[in-house]
Amino acid sequence: MMILQNEICHIEIKVDETYTIGSADNHHYDVTLNPGHYGHNDFSKTLSIHINLGSREFQIALIGPFCFYDSDCAVLENDILTILQDNMITQIRITNASIIRNIMLDCFGCNFAIYKVKKGYIIYGEIEITMLDFNFEKQWSFSGKDIFASISGKEPFKILENSICLYDFEDNYYEIDFDGKQLI
Repeated sequence: MMILQNEICHIEIKVDETYTIGSADNHHYDVTLNPGHYGHNDFSKTLSIHINLGSREFQIALIGPFCFYDSDCAVLENDILTILQDNMITQIRITNASIIRNIMLDCFGCNFAIYKVKKGYIIYGEIEITMLDFNFEKQWSFSGKDIFASISGKEPFKILENSICLYDFEDNYYEIDFDGKQLI
């Protein structure tokens, strides 16, 4: 589960494990968004997004690709919620639950998390780290010798003030700057 809040709202995001597209038995949502046009038999997963604006509350079901995680999957900026579901990014205006933008990333492997940085967004992926500008245009990507996951218990991905620290599955260490250049 992920919790985000600012002066406008409080948001809780979690995977709805029971949601099935087209089922009458689904949990009630005020709004159901399916920007990828997933069907009943497609390999998909649904996020449950609870938005509390103070004066009103509502729930959104956001249907997306199957391979994503609900921790570090979103960024809240004013009244815009940017959500990463593997290779799909959806921006939602939280005041009226409308989709502002939906894009599909051209990337390798699964994507785990999205973070806002000074120049745009960093996407933490299984095989590559990607920098997107604020228009979601790819600026650069970085890959190591293996997937960015650690078997030694080290944190495989960490953003510092001036760099990104990475460990891959073979325990190789990388440090890159926000221009995608390898420092170590």
